[in-house]
Amino acid sequence: MVALVLLSRGQAAGTGARVERVENCGLLFTDNRAGVNGTDAGYSIPMGGRTLWLFGDVFLQDPVATTKPFAGSLSNCGLLAAAGHGPDPLLRYNFLTDPATGLARQLIPRLPGEDEKVRLWPFGGWYSRAERKVYLYYGRVRVTGGGPLDFRPDGMGLAVADARQPEKLTFTRLKNVDGSLIWWPASRAVFGSAVMEREGWLYVFGYRNRGGRNVATLARVRSDRVADSSAYAYWRGDGWSRDMALVADVEGLSDFPTELSVSYNAYLGGFLAVHSVNLGEKARLSVAKEPWGPYRQIGEIDTRHQPFAKAFCYAGKEHPELAEENGRIVYVTWVDSSRYWLHLLRITLGKEGGNARK
Repeated sequence: MVALVLLSRGQAAGTGARVERVENCGLLFTDNRAGVNGTDAGYSIPMGGRTLWLFGDVFLQDPVATTKPFAGSLSNCGLLAAAGHGPDPLLRYNFLTDPATGLARQLIPRLPGEDEKVRLWPFGGWYSRAERKVYLYYGRVRVTGGGPLDFRPDGMGLAVADARQPEKLTFTRLKNVDGSLIWWPASRAVFGSAVMEREGWLYVFGYRNRGGRNVATLARVRSDRVADSSAYAYWRGDGWSRDMALVADVEGLSDFPTELSVSYNAYLGGFLAVHSVNLGEKARLSVAKEPWGPYRQIGEIDTRHQPFAKAFCYAGKEHPELAEENGRIVYVTWVDSSRYWLHLLRITLGKEGGNARK
């Protein structure tokens, strides 16, 4: 762990919660034998004794060849890390690879008719212990040019994988009740940016664009009906409705590119949301008493990229399975477009009446 970086502090009115300290734990998963040479996203899904990490738009480099090291790219891949709290479990990991090449493999495969311009990006997911299956919300996008933002989203869908043999894990895309692989078209609100399980419900956060800024939306479904698109209800501001046209904004949760995390934090006694602030150099932490808000900011932390580099920062989110001290210490990752690896931050939270760590 490198030197302390104490950035901006904040405290939400009425919550007593605040960011006390931020430490930079460095880059993740760079030392691997699977040829992975850069990636983003970085969603994590606990699966009992191991944790599945998922990545999008992956660069591959042949770990053996010396003349032509570039080995191509994938629109998604994953690894299995040890379970446990804090950063140490992340030192024990293995990418899921193609046995024929030894290189990382795509976990959400393309279908016939989908060429390399179709990208399948992993978002939030959930592990069903009863079924031993992993459910994953994903985005289907189409590349329109050569720049990092040259793409057009089609929308979001849901995929499932058998997790009984984790090393062989491969996702199958599910159809909704209308027979479409796209459950939520990009022209409307989409869902799957974050998933949180609570008392038999899955809360599935999404977003819609309002005047150039993303504002959070929220759906929920009983966990045993996750694969039934007709079972989802949408937060309408004063309750739940099966009519998605009535979906309301989640108060206080906005300005994130597309990714975020929401988890129950026992130390704070509320729900902690973490996300990058647009394509800038900060990540925002907010707290609410209920999953549907209202959320109140408790601090913004610095996610600055390399000095003087022409890059942007994104993909900020917490990984609650790593939290320590009942959620007083949380771990957040983010990505900058220049280094193109996940960065890990250790964040110590405080609240009124609590003892700040010195």
